[in-house]
Amino acid sequence: MENQVKSAQSGPVGAEADGAGDKAAIERFLQGWAPFGALPPGSRARTSLLRFLAAQAQEERQRALQYASPLYRIQSQYEKLGILRADRPADPFAELLSLEREKLALAIRQGTAQDLLALLQRAFEFGRTPVPPAQQAARTFLQEFWSLQAHGPNMKYCLYPSGIPYSGGGKTHEEMARQFVSDGLGGGQPQCGGQIARDTPLDFTFDLSSTAFRGGSQPDAVRQAVLRSIRATGGDDAKVVLNLLASGR
Repeated sequence: MENQVKSAQSGPVGAEADGAGDKAAIERFLQGWAPFGALPPGSRARTSLLRFLAAQAQEERQRALQYASPLYRIQSQYEKLGILRADRPADPFAELLSLEREKLALAIRQGTAQDLLALLQRAFEFGRTPVPPAQQAARTFLQEFWSLQAHGPNMKYCLYPSGIPYSGGGKTHEEMARQFVSDGLGGGQPQCGGQIARDTPLDFTFDLSSTAFRGGSQPDAVRQAVLRSIRATGGDDAKVVLNLLASGR
């Protein structure tokens, strides 16, 4: 990474001291930065990173992160609900949002941007820090879980071995299982599945109504998988209640 930083330098510092020069220096660097170059054209990470680095207003930067990062979207929900853990695993979002473009541009010119480039990779989860498939599956589930409206429509879910919850945006359980495999999230069949409804902002009801899988009733496994995923993404799982539907006992 150090060689890439140094090879991307060009022009004297004074010639690019204004905002336009900083933007140009960063964009020129990105053209030769291997982790960025490896991103497919049109990928969320590539598009959002460019938007983020071009933005000046904090709201624009936040929108770029919202578009790119399911984890950032989920943690934004936790913050609104008042369940964002103070002791959550370290995340790069606050540090990145406070990063001034001028600081990044100067570090690129001086060849000292290694830590800042690593920060970009952690926040946008590419290069050396891709999202593991199990985390990607759980985040897919949590995005739909937290988008439920109180007393609104239910969502379908399934539970995979090793406690991985997954959802498919309204797909049947069979379609969900096929999508899990086609998206490269893993193999095999879910252990069980059913539906979840939101009763209050932090109270949910679930069942084990799916007949697509024959793993047997595992209400505690479902409950623990959901709560563990909430905690792993920075939420206070102790404040979330999941009740088994009475008819599902």
